[in-house]
Amino acid sequence: MIGNISILILSFIFISIIILYLVKKGPDLDIIDLYIIFVLLHFGVTAFIRGLYFGKDYIYDFRNANPITISLVFAQVLIILFIIRVISLYFPEKIANYLKIRYLIKQWCNINKYILFIIYAGLVIFPLISYYKFGVKTYILPEDFVKIGKTLPYWFTSIRTVYINIAFCIFISLLANIVKHEKYQQVLWIILTVIFVPIVTIYGRRFLLNMIIVAIIFWFVYKKESMFRLKYIVVGLLSLGIFFMASNIYQSYRYPLLFTVGQIQPKKLENPFSAAFNFNSTIHNIKERAGTWEFNFFVFDHQINKSEMTTNGKITWEGFKSSIPRVFWPGKHFSLIDDMLSEFYQVNRKQVDFGKNLFGIGQLDFGYYSLILVPAIILMIIVLMAGLVSITLKSPTFLVLFTGNIINFLINIEENGNEIFFMLRNIFILFVLYGCYIAARKIYMTFWNYKMGNSPN
Repeated sequence: MIGNISILILSFIFISIIILYLVKKGPDLDIIDLYIIFVLLHFGVTAFIRGLYFGKDYIYDFRNANPITISLVFAQVLIILFIIRVISLYFPEKIANYLKIRYLIKQWCNINKYILFIIYAGLVIFPLISYYKFGVKTYILPEDFVKIGKTLPYWFTSIRTVYINIAFCIFISLLANIVKHEKYQQVLWIILTVIFVPIVTIYGRRFLLNMIIVAIIFWFVYKKESMFRLKYIVVGLLSLGIFFMASNIYQSYRYPLLFTVGQIQPKKLENPFSAAFNFNSTIHNIKERAGTWEFNFFVFDHQINKSEMTTNGKITWEGFKSSIPRVFWPGKHFSLIDDMLSEFYQVNRKQVDFGKNLFGIGQLDFGYYSLILVPAIILMIIVLMAGLVSITLKSPTFLVLFTGNIINFLINIEENGNEIFFMLRNIFILFVLYGCYIAARKIYMTFWNYKMGNSPN
């Protein structure tokens, strides 16, 4: 029981920090604060829920786990977040302003509405084509992808790799218009969002939950209100109940609908009302699902007696290779991270089936140098984002695409350990497209000025 007690105490500290953070910072939150809140949620709330379960989940039984190892997991995260926040306090005022959530919301509202609706329609139609034409859903399990990936068109698999990122960009644009507009216009944007979100999040609840948390934070930041007022707490609890009911339905229908091969038998499906109130399905899933913080525990548990037990950057290198499109590197060969970990630790793949966060990957690849490297990486990404905002203020559509990709990477804590190169690849492609757009616009303006008899300047 000492392990569970340690988890409960340390995760409660993280939850307390979240509450104090929101009370103190309030409407003055920026993107760094958003990142810190999401990290604290993943290492606080999910760990606290796991600590309440005195039994074995999908991988671990923490009742007799080493409390020192558990403490190292939380200490590493807290130290890194502290370093990031302290250094960011010395950012120039201009950069700090570009990172303010209220400032970004005002910029996102300026996105070209025609382009917004075209991308919106494409994202809604794509999952339907995905299922109707190819018989696959938006998300494919890795083992299934190995079986059928080679039979899918390259354009299709390419779109699938960026689908979530583009969907998040459109979501923050819709959200920005909701919080900025009022009355009938606001209702229209709410309707568009309500239609959009269930379709683009059909593959799972994590992306949906990220959207909900982002929406709550952005709303209160822009409206400059405290989320701890009684009426908001009541609405929040009601919304939590609705979310759990939706989760119950999803969990009840998940395997019969999304994982069934062949014809579905409707008569065997659970009644929707019964499924909505079947809380055991969600609770059972939460209890047994391994949180991303358990990956960090796995790494520290092996390093506590062998600090030199690192992969010396091999995981990072494989992530870099996998992010390069085969059109540029046709003969590339890369390994899946789970296969590498199972071989490195001499365990089966089930024992390394965690969400791979950046803190754990940094510790696994570089040991305690992660305390320097991880803050440097996050700060580099944050500064990159501020720079991209500064050069795209007159091109709000590109501003949305740049910032949306980076924010989605930052808040996707469970998977951002080996996804950084995919995010940077997307940013590079967008930057090339932005350069082409600027060049084309200059050529057009030069031609127009020449036609009108004005100076080409």
